[in-house]
Amino acid sequence: MTRREYVVKMQERYKTTNNRQERVNILTELVEVAGYNRKYATRLMGQIVLSSCRKKGSGRKRGYLDCSATVALVWEALDYCCPERLYPKLLPVAEQLARHGTVLLSPTVREQLASISRATLGRRLGDLPRPGARKVFSAPKAAFLICSQIPIERYDWDEARPGALETDLVEHNGGSTSGHYAYTLSLVDIVTGWSAPSRNLGFLAITSGCLEPVGDPSSIGQHHSPRSDKSISGQSSCVCTGS
Repeated sequence: MTRREYVVKMQERYKTTNNRQERVNILTELVEVAGYNRKYATRLMGQIVLSSCRKKGSGRKRGYLDCSATVALVWEALDYCCPERLYPKLLPVAEQLARHGTVLLSPTVREQLASISRATLGRRLGDLPRPGARKVFSAPKAAFLICSQIPIERYDWDEARPGALETDLVEHNGGSTSGHYAYTLSLVDIVTGWSAPSRNLGFLAITSGCLEPVGDPSSIGQHHSPRSDKSISGQSSCVCTGS
């Protein structure tokens, strides 16, 4: 015998007797056998018999079953939106799909689509399967393809020996790259912090080698230029070495 069946039998005995002492004995037996607290056992005996506590259905038939397939198609066409957004567009979109031959709107289906409430529509959508997020596979961007073809050289930034130079070319264009403007070619030693800027340079002066040497802080061990133009990288090396 399960505990539920035992409690049901004790409830029947408790309900059928009017003797106070017998009811006390029933509660004592229930506490000893089931291990309940006495107050909980008292409330349990005062409740309705458990065998009759089963929930019964309302007996109402589910409505709007004829339009379920059409609701699913309209919902999919509108990218599975919420019931609040789907409700005002339900019938117009269904009629548009019917004109293209996607769905067949019978008088019964049309009437149900026009009379269904928003709350009922939300419950019907809850019964329908909803797919997960769609994966969108996009083509690689052109910038990524270009950057992947540029060779990258790695070197240690914790260099302790002077002579590791970093080159940077600054354009003084005022925010526009059209026309002619001046440049500043800056050489910085990443160890000592030594710098040698060459100000007010034109592009022809940089690419043609018309730069004056600025001296060598120490023996150049490494030279790195962020630009891919070999002429600029080479001319900046000439500035350092004085050649």
